[in-house]
Amino acid sequence: MEYRKLGRFNIERSVARGGMGEIVKSQDDSGRPIALKTILQEHQFNETFRDLFFREAEITVQLDHPNIVKAHHFDQVGKQLILALEYLDGVNLKDILRQVYARKLIIPVSIAVAIMKRVLSGLEYAHKKRDWKGKPLGIVHRDLNPSNIFVTYTGEVKILDFGISKAVHRDIHQLTPNGELRGKMCYISPEQIRGKSIDHHADIFTAGIVFWELLAGKPLFLRESDSQVMEAIANGEYQFLRDIRNDVPAELEEILMRALAVNPKSRFKDCGEFAQVLDERLKAKAMPGVSEEEISIFVRALLNIKTSETDPHFLSGYAWLMTQMAGREAHGLSLATRLAQENPQRPFVQLNYARAQLSVGDRMEGLRIIRRLARADSLESEAQEILEWLGVRRRPVLSFLKRSNPANFVLGKIRHRFLGPTPFQDNFMAA
Repeated sequence: MEYRKLGRFNIERSVARGGMGEIVKSQDDSGRPIALKTILQEHQFNETFRDLFFREAEITVQLDHPNIVKAHHFDQVGKQLILALEYLDGVNLKDILRQVYARKLIIPVSIAVAIMKRVLSGLEYAHKKRDWKGKPLGIVHRDLNPSNIFVTYTGEVKILDFGISKAVHRDIHQLTPNGELRGKMCYISPEQIRGKSIDHHADIFTAGIVFWELLAGKPLFLRESDSQVMEAIANGEYQFLRDIRNDVPAELEEILMRALAVNPKSRFKDCGEFAQVLDERLKAKAMPGVSEEEISIFVRALLNIKTSETDPHFLSGYAWLMTQMAGREAHGLSLATRLAQENPQRPFVQLNYARAQLSVGDRMEGLRIIRRLARADSLESEAQEILEWLGVRRRPVLSFLKRSNPANFVLGKIRHRFLGPTPFQDNFMAA
């Protein structure tokens, strides 16, 4: 763009440019940072592009979910269509995966699962969105791929670009210019290739592709030609994840196989079930408590952005993540131990030390630290969640109240009298 002002937005700089449009960082009149999306000048009068742009705006402005980029405003300034989106400071999954591929690294299973659960949450919301009359919109993204999933440096995960989405009950969204395939070729579903009608199951399939790539550290369906890509997708020809990475639980391989089933009816019924099965099947395998904090630390460490070699908060999170990476466990445990010794009064540092010990070190030492943190207000919930995962403590009887609530305390005593101690409580008390 060559202009400095567009409507009530002050243009700062271009941050992304594609075949159809451009995103520029700008500010509105109040000084709020805005990602302003427009159609490229050379395509301003291309009716196909304008229809796609209207389509994205029409859908995005209706969506309000923490895992979907928020649209603030849609307008036309002269002939220029503009869509004002929340400004996100971070990087998309495509760039994250490029770094992983190039450096031959792996993404910890816990981080990949945490990112995917947030993607599934956003998709589930979009798929079940209703209009003001209560009628389902039937939104299907149709272009979910790593470039359309954004991770901020604070650990938020956002789905972008509903430009070729369709709302199945409205005619305008049935249009696909020239009958062409929509979506990146390596991230389309078998039913799209075969020209069949699609629904939300197509997004489940492409979410499965992205999830596989997060865990494998390489593309799933990349082939020498588009025809080979389509043949592989249509026939379900792909490499098993555990042939590449043996630290991945067998349960996770089974979940991926279901998401990547060629027959849509064999996939999960919706993204909510996909996320629920992830929780249930991996509950015994993956330590709970991976939040935006840990996603942030991983992304910043990978890209060496907004990091500090002297910040124990950041370094302890990085140390725990290293204990989740094959071949780097010992280094991670050593760093977590040193930081814990140097920062005995910093709860987050102690939590990551306990996590590291529970993962690859001295289990009893980890239990001792977690028991102490369970009494600290700042990390009580995280510590209790880990204790429940270990089987040391049972979940509160009334899950909507804190464990320390008097009602839960009394009911817990009664339950303990009838059921007795958990299998691991003796170890816990010894710790």
